[in-house]
Amino acid sequence: MKLRSCLLLLLVLFGFVLTGGEGALAGEKAFGGVGLQVVPTVGGELVVLRVVEGSPAAAAGLKPGDFIFRVDDFPLGGSDFRKVVSEHLWGEIGSRVTLYYLRPGVEGERSVSLQRAAIDPAVGDTPGVRMLEPEK
Repeated sequence: MKLRSCLLLLLVLFGFVLTGGEGALAGEKAFGGVGLQVVPTVGGELVVLRVVEGSPAAAAGLKPGDFIFRVDDFPLGGSDFRKVVSEHLWGEIGSRVTLYYLRPGVEGERSVSLQRAAIDPAVGDTPGVRMLEPEK
């Protein structure tokens, strides 16, 4: 009986890994994002570092350098970066999120409503920065 339970657990976990966690367990909701790689400012707001090609954010015209100051009704000033990403940017696939942002060199606030989609985690990888050797 123990062996059967262990095998069942392994099969469920293996299925979870193969599907990336999407729908592997009954009642589980698949989570996705909008296709932005962001970095926090000292004040808690976000600056877009990279926009994933083919993502909802790319289709909406977001660009590197955009300064996101609010997500839905949540102002980002003074917020915790991890919490903002996990609780406000990421969400159930198909759900909507509205980003409020400023664009350098363009006057006025902007907003865009995006539908979250499945995003491949590998597309978020950014090449490392090579440190220059100190001069001798």
